[in-house]
Amino acid sequence: MDKFRFFVLFAAAVLMFVCSGCVVVKEYTPAPKAVKADPREYELARKLLVAFVKDDAGTFVALLPEETRSKFTEDSFRKTRKSVIDSVGEPVSFTYLTTLKLDTLHPQIWKVEFKRYNVNRSKEFTSEVLFKVITGMLDKKEAVITGFHFL
Repeated sequence: MDKFRFFVLFAAAVLMFVCSGCVVVKEYTPAPKAVKADPREYELARKLLVAFVKDDAGTFVALLPEETRSKFTEDSFRKTRKSVIDSVGEPVSFTYLTTLKLDTLHPQIWKVEFKRYNVNRSKEFTSEVLFKVITGMLDKKEAVITGFHFL
């Protein structure tokens, strides 16, 4: 029996070690007809949000156009993300809401849910903040991000 307990405890410890860096992203996927954006633009904005939620500075910055990357670096990402987390908590989920109608640029509006605790971690709070990702098509072939910010 002691060998069985040891095995179970060992397996649990390994599982906790392996998953300690895991981030679960809850994405509430809209119905296909609810998405008003070009699928390429939608997917690009979605990847940007996943990178933000997972705290993946490299991927987030890589999704930006070259000119923007020169100004918004991985260090900028970390500072911005820390500021958001200090203000509203850790991001836990996101949902696409709509794409605003404009001729060439397409502001996509997403809802991001955050979770935080009080000082002694006895109470959990959730907040929702809107995130706007402005996308467009470069030569009608490639989706690009022209701007983003929390509202």
